Amino acid sequence: MEIIGIDLGSNSLRGVRMRAIEAESHNDFIVVGEYDTTVRTAEGLERSGEICQSAKERVIAGLLELKQALHITPQDKVVALTTQAMRKARNREEVLQEIWDFTQIRFLVISGAKEAEITSLAPKIAAKKIARENPKYKQDCFLLIDMGGASSEFIVCNSDKDLAKSFEIGIVSAKDRYKSVENLLVHKEEFLQPMVDFIQECAKQGKKPQFMMANSGTPTMVCAFKMGLREYDAKAIFGTELTREDFQVELAKFLELSKESQIGLVGMFKADVVPFGIALFTCFMEALGFGECLVVDEGLREGAVIAHTLGLLES
Repeated sequence: MEIIGIDLGSNSLRGVRMRAIEAESHNDFIVVGEYDTTVRTAEGLERSGEICQSAKERVIAGLLELKQALHITPQDKVVALTTQAMRKARNREEVLQEIWDFTQIRFLVISGAKEAEITSLAPKIAAKKIARENPKYKQDCFLLIDMGGASSEFIVCNSDKDLAKSFEIGIVSAKDRYKSVENLLVHKEEFLQPMVDFIQECAKQGKKPQFMMANSGTPTMVCAFKMGLREYDAKAIFGTELTREDFQVELAKFLELSKESQIGLVGMFKADVVPFGIALFTCFMEALGFGECLVVDEGLREGAVIAHTLGLLES
C-alpha cells in the first residue's frame, strides 16, 4: 500500500510517497518519491496576521507541482498536514478552501502538540538505525528539534513517554520580528529562556537528553553546504554530525557570498532567511549546552504516513 504524506509548513512544502509494508512485529516504510520546495507560507504573517496573496499563490503552485512529481491520482491516499502558519492565520479557512478548489488536496491543521508527536515518529526510527552503527547514540533519551518557518518544536524523546513543547519562533518569524541577525542575537534571551526552562523541567522528571537530533531544513542545508553537495541528497546527510563551529563557519561563508550567489545557491525565497535560520539554531545549541547535533532528513511528511498507518490521526 502506498500513501502520500504532505507537510505544508511556514516556509517549506514537502511531500513524500511511501510504501507501507506490514511485518509480523512492526511496519516498514519505503520512500518511493519525494518533493520539496520553498513557499514561504508565513511571509508577512507576523505583521498582518494573515496568509498573504503571494504566499497563497506559491502554495497552490507548489502543490500542483507536487501532485505531478509524486504522480498523485484521485485513487491515492493523501495525508496532508499543515502547522503553525495556518494555526495562527485568521484567514486560514478561506485559504484552505481555495487550496482545495485548485488542487483537491484537503489539509488538516494540527496543534503544536500533535505536530511534535507526528514529527518525532520517523526520527525515532532513524535514531535506532544510527545507534546500531554508532554506540554513542544508544541512549534512552534525546532531544529532537524541528525548526520551522514560524515555530520550533522541541521533543524530548524517551523510551517510555515523550515530552514536547512548541515555541513560536522560526526562521521566517525571526526575520520578520527582528529584521537583522544582529538584533536577533541582542534579544535572544527573550525566546531562549522558555526553552531552557522546558529542558530543565524535563530533566527534573528524569528525562535529561543525552544528545541532540535535528531534522529541519536549516541543519540539513548546513550539512549540504559542509559536504559541498551540488544537489541535495537526504541519504547523504543521514546520520551526519554537525558542531556549533560548523554552523558558524557555514554562516560566515554564506554571508561572504554576493546576493546573486546566495540566491543561486538556495533560491530566491530562502536566501534572505538562511542567516536567521543558522543563527537561530546555533543559539538553541549554545543555550542548551550541546556542542554537536545529529542530523536526519525525516520529519512531518514521513510522520504523516506513519501516523495514518498507526491510526494516530483518527482521534
